[in-house]
Amino acid sequence: MLSGLLSFLSTLRSFGRQVLALPRPRLLPIAGVLSSANSVTFKADTIAGLNVALLAFPMSMAFAMKAGLPIWCGLVGCGVAALIAPIFSGSANLSAGPTNASAALLLGSFATLGAITPELRASALPTLVLMAGFFLLLTSWLRLSGFADFVPRTVISAYIAAAALRVIALQLPTVVHMGEDYMASSLPEVLWDTARMGKALINHDLGLAMITAIAYFLLRPKYGAGKAILGSVVLATFGAILAQNVALSQGIHRELVRYVGDAAKAGSALHLPDFSARTLSTLFSPALALAVLIVIEGTANARASALKTGRPSDLHQEVFGLGMANIACAFTGGMAASGSISRSALNVASGARTALASVLCGTFILTTLFIAYKVVALVPLSTLAILVILAEIELANFSAIKLILKSGAQDRTVFLATFATALLAPLDVAIFFGTAVAVAFYLKQTSSPEVVEYDFSDTGEIRERPKGQGTTGISILHVEGSLHFGATQAFHEHLRRASADPNLKVLVLKFREALYLDANGVLLLRDLADTLKSDGRHLILCEAKADTMKIIVNAGLDQSVGTENVFPFDEASPNLALAKAVRRARELAGGGQAVLRIVTAPHPDLPQPASASGEDWQI
Repeated sequence: MLSGLLSFLSTLRSFGRQVLALPRPRLLPIAGVLSSANSVTFKADTIAGLNVALLAFPMSMAFAMKAGLPIWCGLVGCGVAALIAPIFSGSANLSAGPTNASAALLLGSFATLGAITPELRASALPTLVLMAGFFLLLTSWLRLSGFADFVPRTVISAYIAAAALRVIALQLPTVVHMGEDYMASSLPEVLWDTARMGKALINHDLGLAMITAIAYFLLRPKYGAGKAILGSVVLATFGAILAQNVALSQGIHRELVRYVGDAAKAGSALHLPDFSARTLSTLFSPALALAVLIVIEGTANARASALKTGRPSDLHQEVFGLGMANIACAFTGGMAASGSISRSALNVASGARTALASVLCGTFILTTLFIAYKVVALVPLSTLAILVILAEIELANFSAIKLILKSGAQDRTVFLATFATALLAPLDVAIFFGTAVAVAFYLKQTSSPEVVEYDFSDTGEIRERPKGQGTTGISILHVEGSLHFGATQAFHEHLRRASADPNLKVLVLKFREALYLDANGVLLLRDLADTLKSDGRHLILCEAKADTMKIIVNAGLDQSVGTENVFPFDEASPNLALAKAVRRARELAGGGQAVLRIVTAPHPDLPQPASASGEDWQI
């Protein structure tokens, strides 16, 4: 037991050294950006930062409403993230802040926690965002930012579509002026209650929402989404103020519409992270799902911007910047920060030269928030709610969904499984479950290694043994394909059938085409070697390539089999290992000498006619 413990500690120490040897993100890359700045780049960055700020300000308010949070959480999160992320990423490729997808996941996380009011959600937000920030730093530190490539787009599309339905169900009551305490659980329920409102649907909130939507659709084709959002918000706000003044002149003193109000005042209900064990345990899964989503969004958008500009993008450094931005948001009450595709694209299109553009953008947003929050308080809630709904309809991407559903059965199954889970369970569970279903399909496809059993004739020529024919004492198994944990059962069945032959004396396994041998396969081979030894039989391993051989040696499998029975693959003489293995097999089986003829063919492991060119080995 002591030796096993020492071996484990040695392995752990070796792993720690490998982790410490990994390249680390740069701490303050913005210093290099500032040192190379000049008047030309500063002017370009200032214009780009202002353009992005004009887009980000109304969008962040809408995202806060989408997540069921006070408006100031979105504004603070957008400003802080835009300011902090580039300081630690040093990149102009990514504009950080709240996004549609991250807001939807926040809403699902709050539902899991039972936080049903904006105040309760705001109190849970800092801990959730802080944990996600630490997960992002760990991802960057361990150089795992590329793992997002392994989360299928099918899963993300289904998650976004289901989240869109949830968000619409949350925002529609605000659009049609239902009661402030209205809490519906599903979109069908909201639609049914809306239909039952009758004449009550004719109200100022719905009117402003319609004005906002019309203005947005009229402005967007010419001015783009960012200016269309800003223009529609300004128009609806002036319309609400005008309607209220007209009402006052007629002696009507009640508020005709609901406004953002004090919810725009940053810090009005600031909460710090809660480090209690119960809270950390409860938020672990939602925070991990949030970090996964941020990595997916951030790396994808950074790559897209890098492709447009030709500027290189260090994904690990980008994730490091996002991690630091989320930690800053956690202590200022801001929403989670991700990589925004719309703001990143506008930043590039506006001519941003360096990371200073995002720093200036964040400065503009925070300055406006703290100086002009009374103006922001005049924005109608129904205006923001309808903008969120329009964004959700667009984000659902029906063309992509149609393509997925017309694809193979596997894609449809993954999509529908994720979609149904996202509607019935927390959104973070849906991401993990959908990815698990996709991985299960992949493992199923790669979990059937091809195993061909060979024998050799009296003249020494290797030939495939016909099914059902017993061995003459030596059996050669050519193993091709993956040997990861998902393939263990299929590999086990091949080995069981081969070792069950009563005439078998020596089993030779050829590993030249085998891939991804893991601990499950090693344990299976060790058990096989022990079983054969107990019956006076033998196992020989040959043609294991360098990576497979390293696992065999590190796990001690060569000792279990016997180092004299292990023959690594030799690049200089590809057939030498098999020749040595057959010679050793004949020695163990008590056979005499013969000439082993190994033919040369496009696939060297398949039997060929004796007339084929080849090598003769005296064994």
